Amino acid sequence: MDLHDYIDVLRRRWRIIAGCILLGAVAALAVTALMPRTYTAKAQLFVATSDGNSASAYEGSLFTQQRVKSYTRIATSPAVLGRVIDKLNLNETPDQLAGKISARVPLDTTLVDIQVQGSSAARAQAIADEAAAQLSTYIEEIEKTSPTSPALVKADVVGGSEQPTSPTSPRPELNLAIGLFLGTVLGIGCAALRNSLDTSLRSAEDIDTHLGLATMGAIPDANHRGRRDAGPGAGTTQRTEAFSQLRIHLRFAAGGRMPKSVLVAGALPGEGRSETAIGLATSVAHTGRRVVLVEADLRRPRPARERGRGTTAGLTDVLAGRIALGDALQSWGDDRIRMLPSGPLAPDPGALLASQDMGKVLRALEAEADLVIVDSPPILSFADATALAAETEGVLLVVRPGKTSRDQARRALARLKGVDAHVLGAVLVGTSSGGFTDWHPPREAAERQEPVASESRPLAAHAIGRDPARQE
Repeated sequence: MDLHDYIDVLRRRWRIIAGCILLGAVAALAVTALMPRTYTAKAQLFVATSDGNSASAYEGSLFTQQRVKSYTRIATSPAVLGRVIDKLNLNETPDQLAGKISARVPLDTTLVDIQVQGSSAARAQAIADEAAAQLSTYIEEIEKTSPTSPALVKADVVGGSEQPTSPTSPRPELNLAIGLFLGTVLGIGCAALRNSLDTSLRSAEDIDTHLGLATMGAIPDANHRGRRDAGPGAGTTQRTEAFSQLRIHLRFAAGGRMPKSVLVAGALPGEGRSETAIGLATSVAHTGRRVVLVEADLRRPRPARERGRGTTAGLTDVLAGRIALGDALQSWGDDRIRMLPSGPLAPDPGALLASQDMGKVLRALEAEADLVIVDSPPILSFADATALAAETEGVLLVVRPGKTSRDQARRALARLKGVDAHVLGAVLVGTSSGGFTDWHPPREAAERQEPVASESRPLAAHAIGRDPARQE
């Protein structure tokens, strides 16, 4: 994967990343709200020798710097903290209090900084002041050479008695920054994991890599699904342009001419086969060609229902010999598009579609129309699609990004190849944009004006007529 691939993963999985970032922010705010408030109070001692002779001042300073480092340890000793506990009547042991107190010596000084942490500002400051006072007293006691002699070192309290005004913990800004950072890292990790576990086909590159097919079109979803006015002229400009690209690519995929019949098939239900068949029929009809749309999904027909006609005479009646082919054809927008509805539900749709009469119907339609587009059932659900694929000149495999998995598409493709079907390519349906750059015809050929078919002629009504032997 290159940088572009990683950016594409982040773009497609942005909801996961955004969710994790939001989760990190909420967790940080929750932790901040639940954490106890801690205040830090300070006190400071200045340590010096008691000898006022200036001649020995330098030596006294070196002496003090050597001694003062030891005083930081004495500050948290039981000897000092025991006195603090007794003075303030604290309900703590010296060891417990030592965990709240720290002492340090700033570099190249004879100062001792004492810090005390507590849940109350006043309590923390009182402990800090008392610890400084008791440490000063204790230093003078231990630095005396005799009970009556002066101490070699004295420590004076020079800072403190100012209560902290704000807690030092928790720190909302820091916690929020940490939460956002961890949420971002978690989100990117989850997005990468989700992408690695995702076996669906999402792009033309996926289809080329895993199926070995060219992507002939990328069709965006319609703005309004299930409209009753679907047909010629329906759809947005973006969809119209996408179907125009599919029409041009279909022509050159078949050797520079428009195939006589095309099966629009897909591995699963709900991938957009009917939408693709209708849109392609509309686009081809706009070039002046005569198109027949065959509703061969006898189990869940859609185009006729979208036009609000319900159950009418159609393909099942023709195959059963109850009606002539020409009588079953219906107009679709204008005379250049005709539709052969599925007809009433049949007890054994698979047997009808696999019969010789189905091949005769398609041959008759090919003889009278410039293009026959067949809307089929899902390949993996029923054997109907493979039977139809063997009777048509080419197959368009519909793939819905994020839904059709690699394994499902491979199995569907294997079934098509098992009947020697000519798979022209794949169509991505439901993309965010109609544009794609995976497959192009030669520029000079693509720019050449497509030939317009002759004036529309009515399809022969006697192509396949009633068979008296099969009358009910």
